[in-house]
Amino acid sequence: MLGTIIKKEILENILSFRFPLFLLISASLIPLGMYVNNLDYAKRVRDYSEQVRLSNEATKKVQMGDLMGGTVTLKGFRPPSPFSVFAQGFESALPRFYDFKYDGYKQGETSIGDESILSVLGKLDFTFIIQMVVSLIVLLFASDVISGEKESGTLRGIFSNFVPRDSLLLGKLIGGYLTLWIVFVIAFLIGLLALIFGSFPFSDAGAAARIFVIFLWTSAFLLSYFIIGIAVSASSDRARTSLVVILLLWAFFQLIVPKVSDMIASVVHPVRTETEVSLEESLIAGSLDMEQAKELGREYMATFGMASPPAPPPGETSPIQEQWEKTRKEIAEKFRTQKSTRLEEIDQAFLGEKRVQQSIALDISLISPSAAFSRIMTDISGTGEIEKRKYIEAVKAHQHVLDANLYSKVRRELMELPNGQMRMTFAVEKVDFQSLPAFTVSHASLAEALKTDWTSIISIVFWLIVPFAVAYVRFLRYDVR
Repeated sequence: MLGTIIKKEILENILSFRFPLFLLISASLIPLGMYVNNLDYAKRVRDYSEQVRLSNEATKKVQMGDLMGGTVTLKGFRPPSPFSVFAQGFESALPRFYDFKYDGYKQGETSIGDESILSVLGKLDFTFIIQMVVSLIVLLFASDVISGEKESGTLRGIFSNFVPRDSLLLGKLIGGYLTLWIVFVIAFLIGLLALIFGSFPFSDAGAAARIFVIFLWTSAFLLSYFIIGIAVSASSDRARTSLVVILLLWAFFQLIVPKVSDMIASVVHPVRTETEVSLEESLIAGSLDMEQAKELGREYMATFGMASPPAPPPGETSPIQEQWEKTRKEIAEKFRTQKSTRLEEIDQAFLGEKRVQQSIALDISLISPSAAFSRIMTDISGTGEIEKRKYIEAVKAHQHVLDANLYSKVRRELMELPNGQMRMTFAVEKVDFQSLPAFTVSHASLAEALKTDWTSIISIVFWLIVPFAVAYVRFLRYDVR
């Protein structure tokens, strides 16, 4: 019985006017989006390789004086993510590189400047097509699966033959979804063929596993939308009513929830701007620098008086000079530790505030299965929140490495003597720039992405179970009289 119902649903869907239209849209848009975004990825890889080459050549010629004078900066470039062909995410919004300087790091330009406003508003990538186009078509297919037969009276005739209601509902669900899923599989395979001809790095470690998870996750997402459509159809007596409700639900899930979640989070838990935090850090750093200058000036006067220290014979140091160097190092280390601690506290507090706000927005957005789908897709593709966090962590870690191996070799200290006179001391140690470690970004593994996004997985599971339960109860309680 169940098999017969499934075959009937598949045949009816294939022979409907909507099926070839859905096949045409999916088989053209999905491969096209994957192919075009793969071309864009290849372009960004070429640009990344050239920028790294030029930066390495500039590093070979750099001198300490140029570096400390600010005329030359060291750069750390982020390699493009190959799976951005599936989900652009933050790929264009993240800085292409960071500048590393004596006084800290600074982000460089992004890829957004190369794009039109239409591209920024929505990239035609795999995730966008599934969310905005395919999901709507799936809902439209499900809108009249039950309500249409209620309205036409077909269900009354079916139930008169003592067909089990649960078998009928399950057969309609499986048959309808298989029809749509086969179309998706065809479009997905054509897209993979387009990537093969576009030299996509399938041979990279874990690439096959990521593609498989993307395929499974998208299949589950489409199934959740089809079940939601079935639930609405089972709860309506007219196909027109279910169609209106489905369009409203789609707009709510796709357009309203993602925007409203950020707005609510910003109201519930407001966060300072980066400009305010940067200003606070600058004021603290400047204040500590002036305190250090005053303490150095006092110790200098106590050691040498107003006269300049006598020059020792070549190759020798005087006891008073050794005493001063010891005192100077102790003061410099004390204030360096204070500055590092204070600035790190401000950074951690700011990041904590942002994490809380993002967590609130995420929890609200998971009301929508589309938000859950988008979150995992971007994290699997290396263009989501995890990648954003790991990028800035890599930048901070590299800055610490440069501070220890390069910038600490330069001593540039300001002294303010008690009489108000200012003095600057400057000393440079020789550094082999070729020995400095290269900037690298550790990308999240597939397991890490899935573990981090467990709430999104629960959201999709919820939308698979609850609407089906609603449809089951409504269908079994339907009175054909």
